[in-house]
Amino acid sequence: MRFAAEVAGERAAWILPVANPDGFLARTKDNARGVDLNRNFAAASWRAEHQPGYDPGPTPESEPETRALAALIARSGATRLIALHSPFRTVNFDGPARALAERMAALNGYGASADIGYPTPGSFGSRYGRDLGLEVITLEIPAIPLEQAWTENRAALHATLLKDV
Repeated sequence: MRFAAEVAGERAAWILPVANPDGFLARTKDNARGVDLNRNFAAASWRAEHQPGYDPGPTPESEPETRALAALIARSGATRLIALHSPFRTVNFDGPARALAERMAALNGYGASADIGYPTPGSFGSRYGRDLGLEVITLEIPAIPLEQAWTENRAALHATLLKDV
């Protein structure tokens, strides 16, 4: 699904409403095969050993959801990637995204951080931010009502579309 920003000075935006349909329906972070898709990317940090609850799958990008997302990113030529996660309240960044994260944090009041507080081998941010040098933001939104989440983050999300940020 593609939505192009037509306002001068903005980027085109590709919006993928759900990257893990099995997990979304089951209300879990894992897909139907029990794989944590945010540990399944072909990052230099990927490893088969894992903490309980963070199964990276048998090999990097073994899961169809991960392969589909990787193919979409490659096809789009994206240089800035935004992922929405929960349950924290922070603007986490990888790669050269510090300025964008700080701008977003100023707009939503969440704070910006390059470290989520625990290792994330094989993650989306590791692959695209650290390994490939793209701007990657993981906007961590706490468990709050949808309307509140939108109110708190609307301006910060709009800032991701601006070319000069």
